[in-house]
Amino acid sequence: METALSFPFDERGIEKIYLDSREDGRGGLFVPIIGAHKDGHDFIEMAVERGAAAVLSSRDVTELQKKYPEVRFWQVPDTRAALQEIGRYERARFRGKVIGVTGSSGKTTMRSMLALALSSERRVFQTAGNANSQLGVPITLFQLARSGAEIAALELGMSEPGEMTRIASIARVDLALITNIGTAHIENLKTKENILFEKLHILDGAADGAALYLNGEDPLLSSLTEERIHELGISAGKRVELHFYRAKEEIPLSAAGHHMQQNAAAALAVSLDLGLQREGVLRALRGFSGLKGRGEKLLSRSGIGILDDSYNASPDALKASLLVLSKEEGRRKIALLSDMLELGGRSEELHEDCGAFLSSLPIDRVLLYGEKSLGILRGIRREEKRRGDGRQIPVSHFSSAEELYRELLREAAPGDLVLFKGSHSMGLSDLVERFREE
Repeated sequence: METALSFPFDERGIEKIYLDSREDGRGGLFVPIIGAHKDGHDFIEMAVERGAAAVLSSRDVTELQKKYPEVRFWQVPDTRAALQEIGRYERARFRGKVIGVTGSSGKTTMRSMLALALSSERRVFQTAGNANSQLGVPITLFQLARSGAEIAALELGMSEPGEMTRIASIARVDLALITNIGTAHIENLKTKENILFEKLHILDGAADGAALYLNGEDPLLSSLTEERIHELGISAGKRVELHFYRAKEEIPLSAAGHHMQQNAAAALAVSLDLGLQREGVLRALRGFSGLKGRGEKLLSRSGIGILDDSYNASPDALKASLLVLSKEEGRRKIALLSDMLELGGRSEELHEDCGAFLSSLPIDRVLLYGEKSLGILRGIRREEKRRGDGRQIPVSHFSSAEELYRELLREAAPGDLVLFKGSHSMGLSDLVERFREE
């Protein structure tokens, strides 16, 4: 049954929903959002001049409607809430199965791998980019309702208490999957247990008997039971069907790392439970080679290997990437690392822990950038001193990305393999693009 809206939404002629007034707005519904620093309402006329077919607004639209009679304006109390209403309405129109993917790290890779596996037999829709937020999910559901897909793999993200509840109540997943519970966003959520609690709210809005797939190798997820989930106040009065997946077999992939094997195991388990054929799923998974900035293997013009994991970083994801680097072939293995952000009061401790972890791996050179990454250096040296075997990894720290890059050009040679890993705002993805052309 379709959900009623609190305003007279008319989707005729609307082909997309967008938030950036600078976009080509033809056929689009522009939704101005009030942010911390800017108010999208200040750019409504820009959006209209660029072709917007319709506009939501929490400001009075009387004069705008007179000035632009060809544009539909809907005045609402809150544009964010109205967008989420549209998301609920569009979700109700989709008759296929919706799979929701969340976790502290690896959500986008997991979602993409799952979509690839399912596409071996089904028409699949998946979240575009990282549109996994309170704003992105409603827009994704608008696209889903028009996709002609049989099944959807949606990414649901959260960074603060209560956010997953709002997103999940819109997405209303039929099946949920949680990749891991780590320390990403621990600045806002304080503990891993709190992160687990918030992630479990992916079940909010799900029907009775919804399936929940959990990484059986994750300490917190592997200990869950249906009773424990109910004790936490999740899915009260509803049955939850738990499935635990593990990387038991080596699935041939073009992307390296045990975390990739875990993702493949999850994709295989979900696909088989949905009735797909094992051979077709495995054939599809063999074609997965990683995503841009998320473990993709590249080669520079001069023959230097690149492990591009520059999109973002958390302590658990960094350790997984370092393991991949240590096991890959390369004349010399160079780790180029920058700050991990949003770790709050545990930032120094977690950076040092990653340094200690790195010190035990066969990595030949470490280049660090950013104030917080000094913790990685301290962790390396502390662990080397504790170990007392005389082995010391050459480490250099730089205060600017340009200094770091110049040193990389001096250091790296054909046959080497360089890992790029850091939080998105540190800009390592730009260095990757430059380095590919060297």
